[in-house]
Amino acid sequence: MTSARPNLIAMLERVADGGDVTAHELDIAIPDPLALDEREKAAWQELSHWADDEDIRDNDSKYAAFKREWMRSHLSTLRDIDWHPNPPSSRQRIKAGLWLAVFLTIGANYLLGWGVFGGYDKQIYIALLFIGLWIVLPALGSLKRY
Repeated sequence: MTSARPNLIAMLERVADGGDVTAHELDIAIPDPLALDEREKAAWQELSHWADDEDIRDNDSKYAAFKREWMRSHLSTLRDIDWHPNPPSSRQRIKAGLWLAVFLTIGANYLLGWGVFGGYDKQIYIALLFIGLWIVLPALGSLKRY
């Protein structure tokens, strides 16, 4: 997420809520639009068009309403695009690595029919599969959306 995104979001919110943005404000808030990512550039272009189309909006209220809807669309896009995972801790990495080593060994035992655990090979394999899910599910819950 670039540092320009909060400025873009604030300006998009202002326009979507019935306010206005001038070209001068946009230039001050975003001095280098070429540094923006693809979605931010699209939002910046829409704001730039908004600032340039004041005369059209004054004559056509439907056009202004239509453009405000576009601002809302860009606003939701900028708010919802990034996933920021928390990297796994060393403890989580060790648990996952140990589980993987044991799971692969037990899986090979079951699938190749070695019979190391007598008649319980399949049950141990399935139990390890559920333990793996138990390890992975908290990691999936640590993903945060900004």
